[in-house]
Amino acid sequence: MVGIWYPLRLHCPALTIDIMRGTMQAIGRFLMLPPHPKRLDEMARFLDALDTQRAVLGALIIRELQIRYGRDNLGFFWVFAEPMLLASVISTLHYFGTSSVPHTGIGPFPFTLVGYCLFIIFRNTFNRAESAIDSARALMHHRMVTPLDIMMSLIAIEFVGCLASLTFLMAIGIALGIADFPARPLYLFAGAFLISWFAFALSLVIAGYTYGGHLLTRLVHPISYFMMPLSGAFVTMSFLPGWVRNYMAWNPMMAIFEIARYGQFEAASPNYMYFGFVIATCIVITYWGMVLIKQLRAKIHVS
Repeated sequence: MVGIWYPLRLHCPALTIDIMRGTMQAIGRFLMLPPHPKRLDEMARFLDALDTQRAVLGALIIRELQIRYGRDNLGFFWVFAEPMLLASVISTLHYFGTSSVPHTGIGPFPFTLVGYCLFIIFRNTFNRAESAIDSARALMHHRMVTPLDIMMSLIAIEFVGCLASLTFLMAIGIALGIADFPARPLYLFAGAFLISWFAFALSLVIAGYTYGGHLLTRLVHPISYFMMPLSGAFVTMSFLPGWVRNYMAWNPMMAIFEIARYGQFEAASPNYMYFGFVIATCIVITYWGMVLIKQLRAKIHVS
């Protein structure tokens, strides 16, 4: 192609200019074409569906908050206050129990606060998944409400509540001089997002398998207790012996907490942040859960 174009440009400059001008005019006409009516209709339908989805999720979130906390006294404020009280107690105990994380200079208060607030997202979503669909079964009368919407509203509440608690308590710690501003805020937010995605994906799987199965329902809460020491919320990979580290590297939650700590602390190590592994794991589990949720809709009988 270059061998043809070069002599053409050299011996026929006028023809070359005409070709280039015609090409540019064609591109310009293509870009300035008005949208096709069919494309406008598709876009309008998509925007209407998006607005409907937003309204459904908003209604489900408000319903869930009213069921959990009611309208009296503090009401919806408990969505922030509940994780805030738990995280503040645990973080304060760790602060007075030790002066710093060994050999790193990382303060115990922010270390525990970040770990526990993010673990609350996982624990609450994981524990509520087994009863979320059954408690909202009556809503299946409405064609627009799906089991996936119910699970999405659940993770939205946990994500917003725990992230707000983390922000408020961290601000108090900064004001008291026992915590610092996040060294890399985007990494901290990425850790919160990934733990929420992981919890959401697992909640889909749990909802799909436990609906109508009482034996599996009984195992959900004990599993969440065992996950606390294995999650990496209160220990870093660098503290573990080498042989343990090799096994824990296959735990996506461990990598997620390493990402969050790298976002909070300047001295945190970036050696154990396996972004690709975590994202791939979340995609696989999400697909698995979506398949189960799709099959679950046929099992739900609304009386």
